[in-house]
Amino acid sequence: MKRLTFIMLAFMVLSGCSNSLPKMPEMPKLPKFSMPSWTKVSLPSIDIYKPTILQGSILDINDVNQLELGMSKSAVMDLIGSPSISDPFHKYQWDYINHSTIDGELSIHYHLKLVFSGDVLSEIDKSGLDGLSSNQ
Repeated sequence: MKRLTFIMLAFMVLSGCSNSLPKMPEMPKLPKFSMPSWTKVSLPSIDIYKPTILQGSILDINDVNQLELGMSKSAVMDLIGSPSISDPFHKYQWDYINHSTIDGELSIHYHLKLVFSGDVLSEIDKSGLDGLSSNQ
């Protein structure tokens, strides 16, 4: 059995060295391709969707200008709406905050702070209203 295995192994090794294997056929010639000139080809343009994001209180500057010291909380709420933030640590302070983006380009940022003494409006801080104009 060992002799037969040796003969088969020797036959396989010696037959691998001979040129008796058939030759590979020649590959067919591929047609020549040419790339089009990029100056002649116009690529489609893609517009990126930019959503309108409204975050916070939407205020009208005309309504804000009607705020007066001494107004009640309910009168303020009727005029400009409820505050953006109800802070339990500053329960007498109302903050109206807005951080909005329109069509991904125009940014609107403003902050109005109102301070109450009990139920009466005692302080109006309009220093953060630079981003609020009369056309909003």
